Amino acid sequence: MIDQKQCGILGCEQLGHDVISLFRRASSLASEVNAETMMRGDLKTAHLMFHLWNMKTFGDFDGLALFIRIVQAGGLAAAERATGISKATLSRRLSALEATLNVRLVRRTKKGVVLTEHGQQLYDRSREAFMVAEEAVAGVQDEKVALSGTVRLSLPPDIATEVLAPALVRFKSRYPDVIIEMTLADRRVSLVEEGYDLVVRMGPVADSGLVFKKIANLPRTLVASPNYLATHPNLKEPKDLDDVPALAIRRDLVEWDLGNDEGVTTKVHPRIGFAANRQTILIDAAVAGLGVANLPNFMIEAALSSGELVRVLPEWTPSPVEMTALWQKDRITGRLIKAIVAEFIEAFTTRQGVGQPVDPPTASVRRNFP
Repeated sequence: MIDQKQCGILGCEQLGHDVISLFRRASSLASEVNAETMMRGDLKTAHLMFHLWNMKTFGDFDGLALFIRIVQAGGLAAAERATGISKATLSRRLSALEATLNVRLVRRTKKGVVLTEHGQQLYDRSREAFMVAEEAVAGVQDEKVALSGTVRLSLPPDIATEVLAPALVRFKSRYPDVIIEMTLADRRVSLVEEGYDLVVRMGPVADSGLVFKKIANLPRTLVASPNYLATHPNLKEPKDLDDVPALAIRRDLVEWDLGNDEGVTTKVHPRIGFAANRQTILIDAAVAGLGVANLPNFMIEAALSSGELVRVLPEWTPSPVEMTALWQKDRITGRLIKAIVAEFIEAFTTRQGVGQPVDPPTASVRRNFP
């Protein structure tokens, strides 16, 4: 619905009469035998005037883009973190968009915003269009523009220290216009609500509506101290692990998938003995003889070489842990994000003994993402 004051300012009422008049004229001409050429001309003129009228009645496409961002983020506070635009500005632009359209798009609540029926309709119909527009803009950007700007990342601490952070340092050296904001966190951060552009997670990834790419599989090994094994001589089969204290990341979920060279697989559920959200702490606990740990190979190589740790049930191998990158599809920074993910994959390709890369990219793919 068009605001009457706005019509007066824009002159859209006169334009509307002109459009209707032209369509009526074209319709009457259609009944005349020799008027085909004239009718085509009048219809073309009418369509042009209607387009101009429509553009004058709505021109707040920036406001529409911010509306989409607010909905995607789930509220004004989350959208502020995601876009860098203040809540006050976002709220003002949202109110202006509602005033322009003369409809209520959202209901503001303490937990965020809730779409009205009109708001849901507008979001559903405009979101895809803005995704296409963002992809079009990214497609025409040159490498210098595409590989620039700020990117916020959340990475798991241990693997970031060993592999991912050095990869980001190399990436920044090649592309100085990129600003890296890296946070190390073991918890599963909310990419959208906390305003991250890219997160890396360990373990399976649930279907979250985000784009994801597996970076690597990290081989693991069961380890304990020599003294611990000396005091537990009956630890000979996987089922014996159910009676030993496990050193693990989470106290509420300890399930180890094991397999041997003959293709036999089994699951064990040892009782929790010591929990910490840093694997470096679990290594110290294992060296101290507190129990059995299931740790990535790259983290325990030194302790195995020195004899501080030894393999437990060496004929059985734990399943590797997956490492996955996640990001939003409809972000104009997509090309930059893909380039960083490719850098991570290449780091595992060139770093022996850390992990097994998944679908390593070629050099040409790294330099020229779509």
